[in-house]
Amino acid sequence: MKYLFGFKRGRGGIVRIAILGAWVWSSSNAVAQDALAKDQEKGAELPEIKVSTGRVRPGTLEDVARTGTKTDTPLRDVPASVAVVPASLLKEQGVINMDDAMRNVSSVQPLMGGGYGFANNYTSRGLPLSFFRDDMPDGTSPQNGYYRTMYDVERIEVLKGPGSALFGSAGPGGSINMITRQPRSGFAASAGTMLGSFGTRNGYADVTGPIGQNFAGRVIADLEHADGFRGLKRNVFEISPTLLWRLADDKTLLVDFDHRDIHIRPDNYGTLFNINSQLVVPRENRYYTPFNNTSNTINRVTAVHNWAISADLNMRTAFTYDGRLLNLVRNGGGNQANAAGMITGRDVRFQTDHQGFATFQNEFIWKKYTGPIKHTFLGGFEYKNTDITTVRNDFSLPNISLLNPVGLETSLNSPGVTSKGQIFDRRINSDQFSFYAQDQIDLSEQFKLRLGIRNDLVEWSDKGFQSGVGYREIVRSRSLTTYSTGGVYQPTKYLSFYAGYSTGAFINLSTEPTAVATAPETSDQIEVGAKTTLVEGKVDLNVALFQTSRNNYFINLNPAATNLQTQDGKDRSRGVEVTLAVRPFAGLSIIGNGVWMDPETLSKALARNNILFAPGEFRSIAGNRPVGVATNMGNLWATYQIQTGLAQGLMFGFGVTYKGDSFADTLNLLRVPSYVVYDAAVSYRVKRMEVAVNVRNLTDKTYYTTPTFAGALPGNPLSAFGSIRFYFN
Repeated sequence: MKYLFGFKRGRGGIVRIAILGAWVWSSSNAVAQDALAKDQEKGAELPEIKVSTGRVRPGTLEDVARTGTKTDTPLRDVPASVAVVPASLLKEQGVINMDDAMRNVSSVQPLMGGGYGFANNYTSRGLPLSFFRDDMPDGTSPQNGYYRTMYDVERIEVLKGPGSALFGSAGPGGSINMITRQPRSGFAASAGTMLGSFGTRNGYADVTGPIGQNFAGRVIADLEHADGFRGLKRNVFEISPTLLWRLADDKTLLVDFDHRDIHIRPDNYGTLFNINSQLVVPRENRYYTPFNNTSNTINRVTAVHNWAISADLNMRTAFTYDGRLLNLVRNGGGNQANAAGMITGRDVRFQTDHQGFATFQNEFIWKKYTGPIKHTFLGGFEYKNTDITTVRNDFSLPNISLLNPVGLETSLNSPGVTSKGQIFDRRINSDQFSFYAQDQIDLSEQFKLRLGIRNDLVEWSDKGFQSGVGYREIVRSRSLTTYSTGGVYQPTKYLSFYAGYSTGAFINLSTEPTAVATAPETSDQIEVGAKTTLVEGKVDLNVALFQTSRNNYFINLNPAATNLQTQDGKDRSRGVEVTLAVRPFAGLSIIGNGVWMDPETLSKALARNNILFAPGEFRSIAGNRPVGVATNMGNLWATYQIQTGLAQGLMFGFGVTYKGDSFADTLNLLRVPSYVVYDAAVSYRVKRMEVAVNVRNLTDKTYYTTPTFAGALPGNPLSAFGSIRFYFN
């Protein structure tokens, strides 16, 4: 064994990556040299590497979002829904974290399970999403992930539905791709700070520019502290240096390093339900263990080599190693209040995860005509290794009063705290070899097709101690084939109708269940929709109808008993999504999104409620709604910026967010009410300075953002955040 970036990794995995890298690199160089020689024989000039100017409005028909195709295909030609959230919008709204950013994407909802108050986890169209950073996997599972800030984000792209044909291990609800800011050839710098409610303070610096003749660099750093509503503290330090080396006119090498040090106090309970399954206690009440804490240290290095071999052939070779150390102390199970008004079944978990994720990719994009038909062909190979060691110990906690939650345990030596012993001590390992191909076919100006297929050969194991079983081994291998297909019809340049079908399959390697999955989680989606630009470019409208399903995922049948987990999960969701952007005249912008859907649990598994049911009583969860999923929700954000006069640069913003009711349990007995929240913003920019004030929850409404085990997490009350930024160009 040896250590890489401070984390354990088997020597065999690194050797395999090196061998594969050398083999693919040498093979691709041979192919590329042949293609280059042929071009030179024809007198062709080496192509210039193109950089996007950003003149196209993000998310419109002409915009290019690589998350949908991994190529430079405009969104109008993609037979799927891809949402884009640009940095400019995040700044207008004063977005601090991922939850606020995702309000701008239709149907995306935060999910407590797997995040537990210290990490991001979401559903889209009622099903879980996965994460990527600059097209590369960002961990293998959103469960036990990390808290994502916006400090280095250029834009966020969200592909709706299964994306396994492109990305392999991709969630059934879709894929979130965080696109980061890249080095520039000209000098630019900015710095700023923010102060706000709940002891929130933040500072950042961003510097980019040339370093000599053939190099450009960028360094972004962020420091953040918050005391948090209800004592949910947060301390974050992040720094990301990036170097871009122009090796030749047709070759570049990008090397990026991310360091994140994140400390967050999690809350797994929020406000708890009473015996009548109602949320009646003050939102300020705290039921979580006071010494809860999570520490997440992440070191991620990425190297990307781009080669424009010819005008029609490009090669991308990328490698990422992501090392993480997660130490967490958080609550686990718990019940709603019983007839005596007491909260029972509480516990606390101590867990340490050493995680290492290595990914190597080699891809070709080849543009070719066969007669009048244009092909954009993507071919790729990927090797991915996951190596995780995880240890968990659990402790039972004393009962507390719902109405008067005092006397919470202050340490493991407090009265009533008893050890359950070690729950597991395991090592999870996976090797995945993947080949994938995609052909985007322009039959004519009006008709376009997409065909994609991928095969993943996965070998995975879960070895070690498990409570109640002793030492046990799970060793499996599977060949997973997924595909996507779709077509686009464009009667005009500004109107695009599409239909698509995609499938997903991956192995869930999360450390949250007591054992890894023994079979792949699968999914599929059928979608039809329209994308259009109206009124001479002043209105953008996208509509999508979808049916998405998810199979073979872990469900927790009894939140107070962690051993009742089974891979019997099966859901289906049908609905319609709408996104709208209106710019009626200079200075005014209105954007909005909404979803109406019917998510349903198809599993016939049985579950019980420890408080409401008689001993031994179980009920079927079939026909119920999945945990934490609202059937309808919407968001609207409007800004107006004064264009002339002394007040030029002054901007006003107003937003409204609606989320329908949801449930905290698979039996749909614990209902979390719907809510409407209003936000506002005002900012003013002069040449080199911008000041802004963002106000959240204008009416100080009591609402609940996310269902928990036996309760719901209260949203922040009325709050305000002021920021100032300086720009040097």
